[in-house]
Amino acid sequence: MPLAAAAEERPPAPRMVMVEPGSFMMGDDKGSPDQIPAHKVTITRTLLAAERKVSVAEYAAFCAATGRPTPASRWGDDGDLPAIGVDWRDALAYCDWLSAQHGLEPCYAGAGNATLCDFDAGGYRLPTEAEWEWAARGGRLSKGYGYAGSDDPLAVAWFDENSGGRMHPAGSLAPNELGLYDFSGNLYEWCWDYYSRNAYAEAAAMDPAGPAMVPKATPRGPERVRRAGSWRENRESVRISFRARDNENYPGDNGFRLFRTVRPAQ
Repeated sequence: MPLAAAAEERPPAPRMVMVEPGSFMMGDDKGSPDQIPAHKVTITRTLLAAERKVSVAEYAAFCAATGRPTPASRWGDDGDLPAIGVDWRDALAYCDWLSAQHGLEPCYAGAGNATLCDFDAGGYRLPTEAEWEWAARGGRLSKGYGYAGSDDPLAVAWFDENSGGRMHPAGSLAPNELGLYDFSGNLYEWCWDYYSRNAYAEAAAMDPAGPAMVPKATPRGPERVRRAGSWRENRESVRISFRARDNENYPGDNGFRLFRTVRPAQ
């Protein structure tokens, strides 16, 4: 797919899969300290999750329409690759921009540490960490795999053993139980939540959205959760339960996937 994007045309809506509400055991008692304890979480919202991460071509259209520079030196010329080098705040800006393009209610308001998310709005947004893990595990169709769609990471994840040192277009490997690709490996995905090492011990049982206040800030900004692992990581780091974080103002090896809340009237 070419990178050229016509800013004057409305971008196509991403292909999305319904993720029905339900309960699951989040985390892993055998994981690193920030992955424990495994605990029951209930997701009460019906969600739509994008089949794939936001691609280079899709993000290039946003950059062209909003006058943002593109991190093209890291992309190469394959528009089907996931868009890498996107910081957390630009991911939110993309969500609200795409919502506006399709006449959907935006989810975000405010700025800086006062940024708020209306999780019940109908527009595009980042998932909470719990929503991300629920979808990655296959929701109600989950078979309990350690990776998103299999117990064999080679079947579903691009990571250091099979990636050849590069990212790959979405859909190159098998999807998870819901038909969603790359929830394990290929490129990290931003979540909404502030990162906290003790998040699981303090989490609400229903629709947790991470700490309400900034638990840690650095010169590059607060740390936000990122999930999925990447093509550079080992097989432990592409497990569904693996947690990572990065400064919200730092692009890094970060991309994102779109979620929406299905409102009762829809």
